[in-house]
Amino acid sequence: MKKTIYILFISLLCSVIHSQAQTVSFSYDDDGNMKERKLVVVGPTGVKASHKDSVSVSDEIGEQKITIYPNPTRGMFQVAIKIMDNKQKNYFRLYSLSGAYLQEKNITSESTNIDISRYPAGAYLLDVFLGDKVSRWKVIKQ
Repeated sequence: MKKTIYILFISLLCSVIHSQAQTVSFSYDDDGNMKERKLVVVGPTGVKASHKDSVSVSDEIGEQKITIYPNPTRGMFQVAIKIMDNKQKNYFRLYSLSGAYLQEKNITSESTNIDISRYPAGAYLLDVFLGDKVSRWKVIKQ
């Protein structure tokens, strides 16, 4: 009898463990270094729980701090610039990994939305120009 209860308990435990799906995604800087690891667990009810290990998702140019999120993205992401200097020309350029120019837009506020939903899934290169300085990023579209 104890053996039957033990087997039923183990079977039930295994079914609960296997009913949860896990996905791990990573984001990288332009040198290929991992900046963030994100673990998403989907339980049997479809509720998502997220765990993030983040080193840094920002870059600093002088007093200006650039943050890009979410990365990886499903199509829309933001470029946020803290301490924006509007006296200089601020803009971004987006390229494919092969170097093909895709788009350019002026950055006029501290938060700029970028839509890459029309492009296929993959990696893209983003250059953010703040005056004569540049910050380079790798953006992953899922």
